[in-house]
Amino acid sequence: MMNRPAYLVYAPPYDPDSGGCIFLHELVNALNALGQKAMLWPWHQQPPSGMVAALKARLRRSRFRPAPFATNPALNTPVATPADFTRSSIVVYPEVTLGNPLGARNIARWLLYTPGIKDPFEFTEGEMFFCAGKMSDIPDITGGAPELFLWRRNPAYRNQNRAGRSGACYIVRKGAHKDRIPETENAIPIDGLSHEEIAEIFNRCDTFYSYDEATFYSQYAAICGCQSVVIPGVYASRAEWTRNHELGRYGIAYGTSAAELEHAAATRHLVAGLLQEQEDRGLKTVENFIALTQDRFR
Repeated sequence: MMNRPAYLVYAPPYDPDSGGCIFLHELVNALNALGQKAMLWPWHQQPPSGMVAALKARLRRSRFRPAPFATNPALNTPVATPADFTRSSIVVYPEVTLGNPLGARNIARWLLYTPGIKDPFEFTEGEMFFCAGKMSDIPDITGGAPELFLWRRNPAYRNQNRAGRSGACYIVRKGAHKDRIPETENAIPIDGLSHEEIAEIFNRCDTFYSYDEATFYSQYAAICGCQSVVIPGVYASRAEWTRNHELGRYGIAYGTSAAELEHAAATRHLVAGLLQEQEDRGLKTVENFIALTQDRFR
């Protein structure tokens, strides 16, 4: 084990409201829990390996100290220093990182969202590809990337079984390109709110609408007892959507038809169990990630 290369996961500071950021930090935590050596590499810190000694000397001479890099204290996510970057390091870049800023030899590219839809992308030769789900893969480029995902239910979301639910709330996120529907005209917007604030709104509203077809807030709303509705637009049908978003098969309506609303209400009780299965399956994808990368980059 000691001779195995360390994993450096290129990530922003921890943000509890950013799914991609949470995934990156959770990956480091899971790798360490499975006996690997893994660290976060702050994505503003980009010294080429040949400049490590010079950078250290410059920092010693400087009185400047950068602001602490935010992590989640509940996770085992040590922050790497320049000395931790070696030729054998396996660097994990998300799809939004352009090129190879660290000049790494061993690159695992993690597609957390479909490249090119929201942000530009630039990959380099010889990268391994992994995807957070089928919806984020580009098989023409990756050849069909293995899945790698980690999900942990936020404890803020639970059904408080309040009486007198009323009104609606909605989220936009990656659905900003869609036309707004009348049902959200006077609804409560939750973009940018904390998990605690959103959980409180989910427990007093009757219906939640999501313009984003890939956010876990749809599942969170269902757990809290809301009628959870995804506004279609990316896919032609529920069948096509659920092929790319397996967790949407229970507790969520794809559109506002009566049949979809009935399906969501009738299967809402299955969402919590489905998410637990997803947590367990996620750990299996990390074990597979370790096996594949260790074999490729040994």
